[in-house]
Amino acid sequence: MLSYYFNFLVFAFVASITPGPSNLISLMIGSKRGAFAAIPFVIGSSFSAALILWLSGYGLVSLFTTFPLAQTIMTWTGALWISWLAWKLFQSTTQHTLSEPQKTIGWIEGVTLQLVNPKTWIMAITVNAIFTAPDAQNSTPLFYLAVIFFFVSTPCLLSWSWLGQAAKLIKSFARWERLINRSLAALLVITVWFSVFMMQ
Repeated sequence: MLSYYFNFLVFAFVASITPGPSNLISLMIGSKRGAFAAIPFVIGSSFSAALILWLSGYGLVSLFTTFPLAQTIMTWTGALWISWLAWKLFQSTTQHTLSEPQKTIGWIEGVTLQLVNPKTWIMAITVNAIFTAPDAQNSTPLFYLAVIFFFVSTPCLLSWSWLGQAAKLIKSFARWERLINRSLAALLVITVWFSVFMMQ
């Protein structure tokens, strides 16, 4: 049982620390407003992902199998919304350009992002396929997995915001800021649409 939870902990760490829409937005907030400003977004994002993971054990994922159109609509809506955020980032040239969107990126946006984030649903499907027995009647272990995922995901996302804040302290950051913004925007688009096509 100990190795079971350890294996999941490793899985949760890899799933949370690797680049994805949540990581890149956390990085963006950190570079623009500091790491502490990203905390509401990070908490909301981690909570939402953990909740999706837990509810997937009650048939949330199978709901999309029954109603594939609902999954398609949610997936494409999420991809388009994240792409819009990437476009706003791509257009920014100074640290003040994104001041208005940054004010709205908080707890609610973190929760909403995961609901439409293809990477999160792939994670939930993977956990159900690998770490949950098909004939399991007890949902308690899945609840524990969701709690573990929350506590692993939160510091992973925060580390990206700290990375963004640290980058801002580099002397040449202002000179390279436009290129950095556009690179992050491109990565954001690539990661979300890669996830979308993985789900097809």
